[in-house]
This record gives sequence, C-alpha cells and structure tokens, in this order.
Amino acid sequence: MNFNGVPLDNSPIVRRVIQVTCDLAQRPLAGLRILDLACAHGAYSIELATRGAQVLGIEGREEWLEIARRGKQDAGLLNVEFVQDDVRNLSKEKYGEFDIVLCLGILYHLNAPDVFDFVSRVAEVTRGFAIFETHFATAPLLSHEWRGKRYWGLSAHEHVAGATREEKLKALGASLDNEQSFWLTHASLCNILRHVGFTSVSDCRNPVANLFVGTERKFKIWGNRVTLAAIKGQPVTLSIPLEAPEEQEVDWPESLEEHLFEREIETLGKASS
Repeated sequence: MNFNGVPLDNSPIVRRVIQVTCDLAQRPLAGLRILDLACAHGAYSIELATRGAQVLGIEGREEWLEIARRGKQDAGLLNVEFVQDDVRNLSKEKYGEFDIVLCLGILYHLNAPDVFDFVSRVAEVTRGFAIFETHFATAPLLSHEWRGKRYWGLSAHEHVAGATREEKLKALGASLDNEQSFWLTHASLCNILRHVGFTSVSDCRNPVANLFVGTERKFKIWGNRVTLAAIKGQPVTLSIPLEAPEEQEVDWPESLEEHLFEREIETLGKASS
C-alpha cells in the first residue's frame, strides 16, 4: 500500500506506532479492542488486525474509506471494521470503550475548542492507553481557556476562506471543515492530557520516525512532531510524606528558562569564580 509514493507498510512512522503499541500492550494483541481515529487509508488498522486485534477505524472521507476497505478485502480480514464519521462525534455511548486508541495526525487539524473536547473524548473511551502522533506549536503565540485551564499554541491554516464543502473534502491532508486549526505547544499538549485523566505521558523516540523526501530520497526528521503514549492508569498515592503534598501535581510551564536547574548551577558557578 502506497501513499504519495511512500511504502506505508515499511514507513518508519508506521513502524514506530506499531512498535510502541505492541510494547505497551505487554501481551498479544489478539482479543484487544483498538480504535484508529481518522484512520485514512487504514494502514494502521489493517496492520493491527493482522496481529489479531479487533479494530475499528473511523474516517470522515469516503475516498479514504474506499482505500481502507479494499485493503481489508485484499488482506482477507474479518476483525477490522471501517465506518464513516467525524471523529469529533466520538463518545463512549456511541462506540464503547477501547483497550488502545490511536490518535494519529489529527490534533493539529482541529480548531479550538474542538481540539480540547476531542482530547477529552479520547480519554473517555480509553481503557488502557492512547497514542498521540501530532505536530505541535514551537511558540506560545495564542491561548484559549477551556474548563478553567489555559492552553497555548498558534493558529494554522487549513482551507482557503470560502472553500466549498466539496473542495474541503477533496483536500485529503486537511480538516473536514474548519478553515483554521489550533496547534498546541508541547507543554500544553502534555498538560491537557493530564487534565483529562491520563496518569502518565511518555515521549516515544524510538524507532526513529523519519521521512525520505525529494527525488534524492534525503533523510529528514520533523522537528516539531511528537509521538506521545498517554496511559490511563490509577493515580499513585505516595507512602513517603512530602513537605508540600498539595504541590505534587503541577503543569508544564510554557517557558522552561527560569525553571531549569542546570541554568541555576551555571549561574552559581559563574558567581563563585
């Protein structure tokens, strides 16, 4: 299966997501229920279904669904289903709960407040863990408040102003309808995942998720894209008394400069010399 000339079955991005999913599951995938949101061509869904998981892929564009369903038919799989829906309609009442949820390449296509509501809905249907693969804003240029919390990022372009519904649907690499999107910063992304109920979040670095671009197939890595594993566990209560237990849970600051311990050591070193 190819997408824009990239062999998806051997893509490092696909490899990273599948490797992390299998590692975190810590058991064979057979019998696990997995949700693949905005599944597009269905590469992830089909790969996981071949490993025995019961997979549901949700996709808003019929053109992508046709490719996904052909892939399912070619692979002779009965344990994967593809349905057409807007992922913003996700709810436990409509689709139930899942052991694993894939949220890949979605967040940076949604605008505020939809992106916040969507992350909350992902947490709602997740029993075990969710994988978020997304671009993030490298600077906190714009903020939105949601449920009493403030999140930072930037506004990005999705469609030209006044684009018709048909034109938007033909833009396969863009949002379904919103003309602008809100990219969360890395700090705000980690913060909202904690706020909606994920007890720990890990930054997945290996396998390396790279692309080979151009006619010379040059090796490239996205500088502002991240794969996060968000685990839906039980909050830990420490048996060791803390001096200030009310300060156990803190948000990531948007700027780390004033918080970096290494900078304090460097300053102390210069002062003592």
